[in-house]
Amino acid sequence: MSTSESFFSTVSASSKQDPTAPAFVHVQTGEPHAIRRVQILAEHPEIKSLYGYDLRTTWVTIAVVIAQFAIGAGVQSLMAFTWLHIAGLIALSFFVGAILNHWLAMSIHETSHNLAARTANQNIAVSFLANLPMFIPCAATFRKYHISHHTHLGVTDGGDTDLPHEFEVKYVNNNTVLKFLWWVFYLPVYAVRGSTFAKGISKLELVNALQMVVVNIAIYYTFGGWALAYFAISTYFGHSFHPVAAHFIHEHYVFAKGQETYSYYGILNLFCFNVGYHNEHHDFMNVPGWELPKLKAMAPEHYDNLVSHNSWTMVMVEFITDRKLGFGSRIVRSPEAYNNGRKALAKMNTAARNSAKAIEPATA
Repeated sequence: MSTSESFFSTVSASSKQDPTAPAFVHVQTGEPHAIRRVQILAEHPEIKSLYGYDLRTTWVTIAVVIAQFAIGAGVQSLMAFTWLHIAGLIALSFFVGAILNHWLAMSIHETSHNLAARTANQNIAVSFLANLPMFIPCAATFRKYHISHHTHLGVTDGGDTDLPHEFEVKYVNNNTVLKFLWWVFYLPVYAVRGSTFAKGISKLELVNALQMVVVNIAIYYTFGGWALAYFAISTYFGHSFHPVAAHFIHEHYVFAKGQETYSYYGILNLFCFNVGYHNEHHDFMNVPGWELPKLKAMAPEHYDNLVSHNSWTMVMVEFITDRKLGFGSRIVRSPEAYNNGRKALAKMNTAARNSAKAIEPATA
C-alpha cells in the first residue's frame, strides 16, 4: 500500500482530551471531484464514450444471487454434521458468503447510479434482486441517500451521510482497541449513523422492507433456519470486519496530506465492480464500474500521481493500529464553502462552453 505523511488540523473540541488524536481538516473549497471532472474532460473528451450502463452488472447479479441461494440450500445439509455446526457456518459465511453478499451490495451501488440497466425502474428491479439473499432491506434506502454523498462530499451538518458522527470522533477516534471494536460492529454503527439522517420512509423503502420479510419467511420454510442464518451472517461479515468491506475505510479517510479521496487497485476489485477505483468513480459517476480501469488509462496524469492502496487487508491493519489515523482523519467543508464551490463550478462550466463555441468556427 502506498501512503505518505498523515496530518492534523487544529484540534477540535471533541478531541481535546487526546492531543494526539486527529481532528477534522476544515477546508474552504467546494466538493473537489466536480471541478476535476471539468478539467479532465477538457483534456480528455473521449472519456464521454464510457458513459452509460453496462448489462454485465445485471447478469453478474443474477449469477451471484443464484449461487448464494444454491449455497443456502446446501447449508442445511452441512449443519446435519454436528461437529461442523457453528464453526462451519461461520467459516462458510466469512470466506464465501461475505464476498458474495458484498458483491451484491456493490451491485446495489451500481444501480443507485443507474449503471446496471437502461432505465431507472430497471435499475431498481436489479437492486431489489441483489437484495434477496442479504437478509436486511437496503436497496431502496441506499438508492435514496447515496447520491448526496457524491454531491455533498465532506459537507458537515448532515450534508454527507458518510461522515462519522461527533460521538465516533469523541469516543473512538484514534484509540486502537475502540477502532477494532468499531470495525467489528461496523454494520450496526453504520445503521445508527444513517438513522440520524433519515428523512422519513419512502414508498419504495416500504416495498423493499415488505419484500425482504416475505423472502426471509420463504427462505426459512423452504431451506431452513440455518440458510437464513448463513445469509444474515454473510451480510454482517461482508459489511464489517472483512477485507472486502475495507473500502469503507480507504475511500475518504485521510492517508496522505491534502488528499480527500483514494483508490484501491488490488485483486478484490474483481468481486465488487471495481468500486476500489474510487477517485475515478467520484470524478465520473456515470461511468460503470466495468469501465473505470479504462478511464484511469485514458487520463493517467490525473490518477497515477495520487496516493492509492493495493491491499484492503493492510488498510484495515493500518487504520486500526496507527494512532495518527482516526475518525477525525477526514477533510470536511461547511455548507457555505460547498455553495461557494458550486458557484465556482458554474463559472468553470460557462467558461468551458464558451471556449468550445470559440473553437468550433476555427476547426470547421
